[in-house]
Amino acid sequence: MRVLFIGAHPDDFEFYCAGTFAKYAKQGHELFVSISTNGNIGSHVHATKEEISAVRFEETKKSLAIIGAKLIWMGFDDEYLIDSRETRDAFIDAVREARPDVIFTTRRMQDYNPDHDITGYLSFIARINAIIPLIKTKHPPTERVPVMFYCPPAGHMDFQPDYYVDISDEYETKHAMWMCHESQQGEWCDTAFHCDITAAMTRMSEHFAYQTGSGIKYAEGFQICKTWPIGVAEPHKMLP
Repeated sequence: MRVLFIGAHPDDFEFYCAGTFAKYAKQGHELFVSISTNGNIGSHVHATKEEISAVRFEETKKSLAIIGAKLIWMGFDDEYLIDSRETRDAFIDAVREARPDVIFTTRRMQDYNPDHDITGYLSFIARINAIIPLIKTKHPPTERVPVMFYCPPAGHMDFQPDYYVDISDEYETKHAMWMCHESQQGEWCDTAFHCDITAAMTRMSEHFAYQTGSGIKYAEGFQICKTWPIGVAEPHKMLP
């Protein structure tokens, strides 16, 4: 299979679903990660936006190399992602480049961060619009509408997964990928969010594992996009 994650920021992928993708990688599937913004304000260091973006691009490449995923970098400004013709075309073209059987993205209109919300919304649009021939982008139209799964919003609030993926054997890989984002460790995230984001990622994985009631140590949870068309009759078979 071909599997695509579409996220807003350079470290969103690792936080939400890197364990699931590590599992896909073990099974030999082809993986793509598309990031809509360049993360260019995600730092307290004394650097320009261009320098921060360059750092975060390299951190993302280093992380994705661990599981052999291909990066699709859109490069829009951090915290200013909007629904426009330019962004719609970029999202559509990301889907056309990856030609996925399965898409993972952030849940629409449920998150503290507007970039996460808009990314989920634009992914929802691109999932279907990618098949329309009269919408012209760099890559040719796709042949089918892929299954789409939503990742939990930060803090996962009222998020109740439809499906869980046991990532107990993959958590070390997930953690290693997360730690590739060195610019997001320590003072910056501690100051911005008043919490240890790495510990929060672990707690979320433990929380979803506990919800399964199966005694596993770590899990990631997802909701399926229930808006027509779902894509396949048995979507759970698209998970690793």
